[in-house]
Amino acid sequence: MSNVSVVLPVYNCEKFLPHTIQSVLNQEYKNWELLIVNDASTDGSLAVAQEYAKQDSRIKIFDMPKNQGVAACRNFAVSQATGRYVAFIDSDDLWAKQKLSKQLLFMQQRGAALSHTAYAFMNEKGELMDKGRVDVDEKIDLERYLKTTQIGMSTVMIDRQQIKKIEFPADRRLCEDARLWVQYLRAGVPFYGQNDILMLYRVRNNQLSKNKARMAINTFVRYIHETGLAPHKRLECFGYYAYNGVKKRKHKSNLNTAEIYKEFNCNQK
Repeated sequence: MSNVSVVLPVYNCEKFLPHTIQSVLNQEYKNWELLIVNDASTDGSLAVAQEYAKQDSRIKIFDMPKNQGVAACRNFAVSQATGRYVAFIDSDDLWAKQKLSKQLLFMQQRGAALSHTAYAFMNEKGELMDKGRVDVDEKIDLERYLKTTQIGMSTVMIDRQQIKKIEFPADRRLCEDARLWVQYLRAGVPFYGQNDILMLYRVRNNQLSKNKARMAINTFVRYIHETGLAPHKRLECFGYYAYNGVKKRKHKSNLNTAEIYKEFNCNQK
């Protein structure tokens, strides 16, 4: 039985998928399984995943009969997971080689049920961007999360001995991951943040400004209806959210580029 189950949903990501899978294979921590769920891709994503599965028995492939959305894929993978811990990675992001080993130790030292890490940004070519990074607090509650939205999907790890139910909203609305994190935080279960850059988020050319506007509107609606905070706190949190959304992408990252490339094997594609 694996100690960590890595959940990787895939939809039409043939171009970036090898780089992402390789970043899991490169982990210094070896006791993991990789659950790849192909969401009825129309490109060569499934074939790419199957080639890697032939080379490593820790990789398991599931092929959805029809497109169901990323949340449904994650939920299915979790239902098949054997590990005590579940970690998530999206099909175009990268992990540092020490991501699993560092995060496991971090969680075990604190008895944490939920954790996330800091991350930085890369472009479509896998090149580190000189602007943009997300630092994280050591421990956050609901209010702090709504102000910072600092939890990156591909940085999250969950201890299933403490969190019995992991189920993303499968209604195909935006922010399905954030809506699950809010459920935990609203119930009083904190996220612990490890402020090490252990993930690179890929900024793709098709991430259009209209999608950002739609996300902002969706977030505003969620905040206004958030039952866990007083009305004036909801508006305050949205103001912070808007500010931090600009800050994390515009401020200089001040990262050691050579060290990042070494830690993430960015030249391996």
